[in-house]
Amino acid sequence: MERQMVVVLGFLGLLFSFSLRTCFSLVMVYVLRDNSFQVNSLFTECTVNGTDRDLILPWDPSVTQYFNTVFFVGYFITQLPGGYLSARYSSSRVFGISILTSGLLTVLLSFVMAYGTAVVYALRFVQGLFEGLSIPALNGVLSAWSLKNEKSRMVTLTYCGAYLSPAVAFFVTGASTCYISWHSSLFIFGGFAIIFSIVWAFCIYDTPMSNPKMSAVEKSLFDEMGPKIDGSSETMVQNIPYRKIVTSTPVMAVFVGNFCRNWIFSLQVSELPQYFADAYGLNVASIGFLVAFPEVLMAISVVTGGILIDKLIATEKVTTTEGRKIAQCTGFGIESLCLLSLYIISDYRIATAVLLVGIGISGLAISGYQVNVLDLAPQYAHIVTGFTRISCIGSVLSTLVAGSLRQENIGSWQNIFLIAGSIHFLGVLFYAVFASGEKLSWATNLSPSDSTMTLTSRDVIEYGTVSQDNNDKID
Repeated sequence: MERQMVVVLGFLGLLFSFSLRTCFSLVMVYVLRDNSFQVNSLFTECTVNGTDRDLILPWDPSVTQYFNTVFFVGYFITQLPGGYLSARYSSSRVFGISILTSGLLTVLLSFVMAYGTAVVYALRFVQGLFEGLSIPALNGVLSAWSLKNEKSRMVTLTYCGAYLSPAVAFFVTGASTCYISWHSSLFIFGGFAIIFSIVWAFCIYDTPMSNPKMSAVEKSLFDEMGPKIDGSSETMVQNIPYRKIVTSTPVMAVFVGNFCRNWIFSLQVSELPQYFADAYGLNVASIGFLVAFPEVLMAISVVTGGILIDKLIATEKVTTTEGRKIAQCTGFGIESLCLLSLYIISDYRIATAVLLVGIGISGLAISGYQVNVLDLAPQYAHIVTGFTRISCIGSVLSTLVAGSLRQENIGSWQNIFLIAGSIHFLGVLFYAVFASGEKLSWATNLSPSDSTMTLTSRDVIEYGTVSQDNNDKID
């Protein structure tokens, strides 16, 4: 069925998109250190060392430590534009262009990296700009294609690609960098991203009703349980209730959840390899192997969490609000405690075990804040996602803090994890108090006063009833 195609290709799109930033981080660990120095190693010495397939760059860490930060600055800038472009033009096309451009830039990096830090900074910034379009656009597609009783499952299965990608990228990059060539992973993941974007362009449509290949059976499902969302258009963007979005308390709960997740996930993907190199002197193959396992467990908990929360909500054992809060507080609450415990850990085996538990269980939270936007405002999922994704400033701050505190010793990294765990825990508390899983009144029926940009007012048919007494009143 066509909605299964959306899930499969959405999964692959996020897998390749997030793999691009992960493989870059591990490649930089390799090219910016003396690979002959190995205190600990799970594997034989890298065979690439000292050959024409090797690259050692004599760059000062004070210059290079912000390569990831500049990526997230670009990523931050295009969150709201990504939502607007998806609502105005085409969610599926915006997503495809994002992956295509990022893949091309990754391949280009392998050719120009040796020419100096300025060119790397420039390409990473541009790559961040295009990657920032992807999540708001994909949420626009998922919102249109999600049946009411499959929402958590569809989103978590799709986003599982993002959370499995570090495991795949760390393992493949560690092995290929050590035993094939320093830039082999950039070609591998960049090439797959380019191929994927072409397949996506020919297979995915913005809404079920715009897909000519949809079967009569599947069409009847959307007639009965679909969100009845209009496609991208100029009329849609004219009716966006910006004021109510930015002043909504449940939306702010999602914003805070996103902020904390961006802080932690960027630390995992961009800085964790450097932690194992600085604190424990592991080589790149060993690092790739160790940091991959927690991500695999997280991907499993993303899927199982989505199925579990959907079942609890469908059988009315919990309300949608309760289900979202259970998922969020369990997943991120345990992860925050594990991060805080790294402050007193000084053995890489114990650290790996703690990360296995914390990162692994955090996948449950995807059925919390990540799905929540589709509950609150399905008609404006791309716009609300764009707003809440402004919180990816957490990624910028996280990499800035790590870059400023980082030294080649374990003490500096213990302080980094103490800060991250504390922020994460506070975010869990905020979500527990202010989150909601019910659709908000302004998400279905607008008046001209809802936005300074509103030119017309129209009703959008949705399941449920509409009340318009106040900003956050729930149907």
